[in-house]
Amino acid sequence: MWMAGKNLRESVAWRLAAAGCAVAALVAMVVATGCMTPEKAYRESNETGVRLATEFWQQQSGSTREFDVHRPADALTLRIALLAVVRGEQGVVFPKIPHAAPFSVSNGVLTLSLPDAMCVAARNDRTYQNMKEAVFTSALDLDYQQYQFDTTFSGMMLGLLSGDPEAEKATGRTAGGFARKFESGAEVAGSLALDVVSLLRDDWRSLGITGDLTMTLPLMRGAGRDIVREPLTQAERNLVYAIRAFEHYRQTYAVSVAVAYFDVIEYVQRVQNALDNERNLAENSRRAEMMFEAGRLQRIQVDQARSDLLAANKSVIDARKNYEVKLDALKLKLGLPPEARVEVDLAEVERLEQKMERWAQASDDAVAAYPDEAESCRIALSERHDLFVTRCRVEDSERAVKIAADALRADVALTGGARLDRARATGESGFEGEETWDAGVRADWPWNRRRERNVFRKQLIALEQAKRSLEEREDAVKQAVRSGLRNLVAARASYVNQVEAVKVARLRVESNALFQQSGRAEMRDVLEAQKNLLDARNALCKVLIEWLVSDLELQRDMGVLKISDTGMWIEASGEDHG
Repeated sequence: MWMAGKNLRESVAWRLAAAGCAVAALVAMVVATGCMTPEKAYRESNETGVRLATEFWQQQSGSTREFDVHRPADALTLRIALLAVVRGEQGVVFPKIPHAAPFSVSNGVLTLSLPDAMCVAARNDRTYQNMKEAVFTSALDLDYQQYQFDTTFSGMMLGLLSGDPEAEKATGRTAGGFARKFESGAEVAGSLALDVVSLLRDDWRSLGITGDLTMTLPLMRGAGRDIVREPLTQAERNLVYAIRAFEHYRQTYAVSVAVAYFDVIEYVQRVQNALDNERNLAENSRRAEMMFEAGRLQRIQVDQARSDLLAANKSVIDARKNYEVKLDALKLKLGLPPEARVEVDLAEVERLEQKMERWAQASDDAVAAYPDEAESCRIALSERHDLFVTRCRVEDSERAVKIAADALRADVALTGGARLDRARATGESGFEGEETWDAGVRADWPWNRRRERNVFRKQLIALEQAKRSLEEREDAVKQAVRSGLRNLVAARASYVNQVEAVKVARLRVESNALFQQSGRAEMRDVLEAQKNLLDARNALCKVLIEWLVSDLELQRDMGVLKISDTGMWIEASGEDHG
């Protein structure tokens, strides 16, 4: 008898051990498939962030491309190639950048055209990348707020084997549940649990089933779709703001890169003008020495020519130094190392001159392509990305006041629930237990709302501040447009004036040189004519750039500057510049 009981207990123990192993194997598989590994987290969050960012970006910008948060790989390979050239390595291969022409490299020096510089800048700039990542993280925040209104599930499994002098017992518990929050504010939650207890020394076990379902519906504080959805609404708007800020940065950054590029162009031209002036003054100095030796010129005039030549030498040194400073600034703006051997494409000077000449011949009115001042201001108020965000911030403050007012109300909610509790043991004919339910109203009167009262008043102040910020921003935008129109008119007039000034200065140099040879002009007249020609040529290059930059800045200030996927602005004809 004792042996039979022992065999029975051992049989039960082996069955339970086998069942435990099977359960353990099942749990291991569930854990293996259900755990969130870093690789899985990266993949899923990347897919979700890109999907939401692309959806909102295409809505806000009109682009058809997929949003890409990753930094282009060629940004690093270009940097590596440039540094390899600096170290003197041979056979360095430069990366092929999409939408850019193959790089022109001569003697290790990389020559960048304006469109290629804009493309490199858009792919290398660190702030540009930070702005893209801000859009992506806002998309992840939106994903989490959307998740708050999804049905969520939970579950657990527990097994325990214990023993004492009186009994050996095995227990197990499996539970699962769900929860759901609705946009009306209602919350529903439910759970179901299964409990098993088995005594190993006796062939006895019990099975218990418990479950519950609860529901809460707020009637006053926290009730209503607008109140409940506020975190989701703000997350959606924050994503829009991040995209608008990114688009505004693309416009301002494109103009700043163009300004940095043309600064280098201007100083390249200044160096060339300084060298030409130095050669002319050197020729004047030699001619003055010959005329002095022939007795046709006084020594003081020879010294004047020599003095101006030395000053020209100093101008060449200064122009070269300023050129190198501007070139380093351009490299930093493009996200390239300062020691990189990079030059601008000198053909851009000729393209710029031809473009400005076509503009000058096309119309006498510098702002003919733009509407009148009032309409230009209206367009700016409608199209500016940063002003759009400022205007939306006022709406956010208005909603915040509404949320703060709702927090002043009492907590009143309908509540309800149902519970199931059943159990059956060995030898019993069925499950025993009961089912219960309840329904009621929960009320928490607003006896203490000091914090909420103060928050409400602060939100009213914040609303007024947001309105004043909008007014200030609108005035600043209108002022920028008005100033831009004036700058454009002045730049064109300066260009026309400076073209004539160069012609006059060139004629003056030629005539004074002839007069000097015939003894009808002093050396001082020749030197002054040379200086005027140098100043006129430098000024012409400067006003050429000012005219183009004024046009770009006005389009930027009006919010109508279109930037292509390559980072280059798009002309009115629809083509990328250059």
